[in-house]
Amino acid sequence: MRRPDRRVPAILACLAAGLLAGCAGRGQPNVLLIVLDTARADRFSFDGYRRDTSPRIAALASEGAVYERACTPAPWTVPAHASLFTGLFPSAHGTDSGHLWLDEERVTLAEAFRDGGYWTLAYTENPWVGKDYNFQQGFETFEEIWRNVPGEGEDAGAALTNQRVEQWLSWRDGNEEAKHRPFFIFINYLEPHLPYSPPEPERSRFLSTPVDREAVERLRRLKHPDEMKYILGTTDLSPADLRILSDLYDGEIAYADRRIGELADLLRRRGLLDRTVVAITSDHGEEIGEHHFLDHKMNLYEPLLRIPLVVRYPPAVKAAQRIGDPVMLQDLYPTLLALAGIVVKPAGGQDTAAPREAVTLPGVAGLEGGAPRSGAGAHGDGRAGPLIAEFARPVTFLDVIREADPGHDIAPWDRALVSYRIADEKLHWASDGRHRLYDLSSDPGEEHDLAAARPERVRDLARAVETWLARPAARPPLARRAP
Repeated sequence: MRRPDRRVPAILACLAAGLLAGCAGRGQPNVLLIVLDTARADRFSFDGYRRDTSPRIAALASEGAVYERACTPAPWTVPAHASLFTGLFPSAHGTDSGHLWLDEERVTLAEAFRDGGYWTLAYTENPWVGKDYNFQQGFETFEEIWRNVPGEGEDAGAALTNQRVEQWLSWRDGNEEAKHRPFFIFINYLEPHLPYSPPEPERSRFLSTPVDREAVERLRRLKHPDEMKYILGTTDLSPADLRILSDLYDGEIAYADRRIGELADLLRRRGLLDRTVVAITSDHGEEIGEHHFLDHKMNLYEPLLRIPLVVRYPPAVKAAQRIGDPVMLQDLYPTLLALAGIVVKPAGGQDTAAPREAVTLPGVAGLEGGAPRSGAGAHGDGRAGPLIAEFARPVTFLDVIREADPGHDIAPWDRALVSYRIADEKLHWASDGRHRLYDLSSDPGEEHDLAAARPERVRDLARAVETWLARPAARPPLARRAP
């Protein structure tokens, strides 16, 4: 859907840094942005995982940068993708539970690329990243792959996605005009999402021995609302069940890795790989029994917030970098546009290369990078200060609870959450006042709540969160975040 002319972004110029040779397609890189939906960082071999789940992504990472402390601003698909597409926190863009529509007033990543002369294409396997929620803004081609995938299939759409990309690249090969215009391709692979049912050989690759085949068949079909029944305690899973689910999840990561390797091969064969910015990340992580949660609902623990992030682009990203600076998912917004030499002018505002709530990633030559995100306090503009993630009052998920367990008391779940982390100190702020405090240096699993022992620190951090939520950039729908 095109927004009215008064809101159409103006593309000003190429960046003065001189990385790129020109504007409107000359010398600009192609851009491939891949989201592995529901992929937690600690399950990737390049992130230190003991299992070799991701050899193809690891190979790409060795030729670029791995961001070891990348985090999402939201633990589920809609707000996280909206942040990726706008460069804003959920409390600023407003697309979240209770308001699932991506509003048209922001300049999306695809719109900026399109108006900068790029072909813009999207292939999405997740219905939440679809036209029903207005995520097609700025894409000339927007294919909802999930509509053409059998519901009970083992492949959530990755094979079809790759087929569509190959078809488009083949068309481009024969079109001289198209070959002189850069492309921006966005892909959402849904494979790591429940149910965990990867095809062979990945399904069996990581199963712990001895293998209980009957249990594997049962658990690879576990899906909604089974995960909510487990969260609510109306059903249970044994440690052996959780181990199988975890093994199957690793298989899904490995299957997605295989498909990403195929995409890299498509680009390499055409001589495009080194002329394409390849960014691989996730919208959020997943819990597989930790804190008695499955899926990615109703909490802000680290397995949901830490995400993989790899960027490969030889002209500007030096190989074999491992970057320990904290970064956020939405930092890809200004980084990708800067690499393309695109500067966005918001309607009625100052010229700016990025929204104020995102900063360019470190480790990219010619880009200044943002202020550290783990400083002593929030500065109200998102550029410095703590790592923040938000979970709005779960209007959407309260209905899920009612569906999973009619009659269940929803009051304990009817609250908004904010994760506010400074270095290794992390507050789980809650709109109902049931805050939690953790020291991740001594308690990385967030098992020991320190709130009762450190009430003054909890009060100080809670005030900082409330100041953050009241900042000028926050949108009125925040009122829905408190019961």
